[in-house]
Amino acid sequence: MAKIYRAPFRKKQPESLTDLVTLAGMSNNAANVVMQLANPGVGHGVEESRVASGRTTDRPLKRARTTTQYLAVALYGTERDRSVYRRAIAEVHSHVHSTEESPVRYSGNARKLQLWVAACLFRYYVDQYEFVYGKLDEPTLDRLTASATTLATGVNLSAEEWPQTWSAFTEYWERGLQDVRIAGAVRDYCDDLATLRFVNEPWGPIGVVLSSILGRPFHFFTRGTIHPAFRDAMGWSWTATDQRLFEAAMRLVRVADAFFPGSLLYRGHLVDLRARVALGRNPLGPLKLDGGSRAA
Repeated sequence: MAKIYRAPFRKKQPESLTDLVTLAGMSNNAANVVMQLANPGVGHGVEESRVASGRTTDRPLKRARTTTQYLAVALYGTERDRSVYRRAIAEVHSHVHSTEESPVRYSGNARKLQLWVAACLFRYYVDQYEFVYGKLDEPTLDRLTASATTLATGVNLSAEEWPQTWSAFTEYWERGLQDVRIAGAVRDYCDDLATLRFVNEPWGPIGVVLSSILGRPFHFFTRGTIHPAFRDAMGWSWTATDQRLFEAAMRLVRVADAFFPGSLLYRGHLVDLRARVALGRNPLGPLKLDGGSRAA
């Protein structure tokens, strides 16, 4: 991960996850997905998934919407919102499981894998804030760790399964790094995410143009915001020149962040979720499986 820029001033002292939302979150989202997929069970589960309706390479906009909506529910939603989303996620994940041909055994609802995903999402918020405003002290990180419990309960974990202090979280995180392995097929999938090539097929010529223009800068920020262990596992480079450019970019982001309506973006997704629920629709949309299976 790129070195953290230490800003001379920062936003208000963060008390909860909502205070960590910054414009930099748009630069480290793909990096965070790669971190999640670096756990073999998660990586192969996503790469082999038969849930066509939720596959990033088939439905990129829908996947972006549902992921952001999940985060909106975790940060700003009510317990009713979270209950609805938990049930929908559990249903989708019930169709994600290894086969005899899979390199590793996995299940989409496995608590161990869900905990890793929640931990990576917590890092997503801490990292984006620290990239822009500098290191947080441990008492603040303790409060934020406890606040992040909703990221875990949102994927059907209990509150007791989530670390309640930064020290406990760090201990869990360091253990998780020992399991980091990215197989060839998963690495190719992650490379496509980091360079935006995943939109080439579903969006055709528009996707090709988009990835050609934005793929290189997006890849730069993905490499810059990912933790070193994952960057090494991907075989990505990071030079001193890259670091200087990254720090300059974060200084610009800090200025622009004052005008970033992060809460409005999330709350807009909550409005969409509640409208879908009021209309009796699945918040994740119709469930479509490879082979033509379908559920409303």
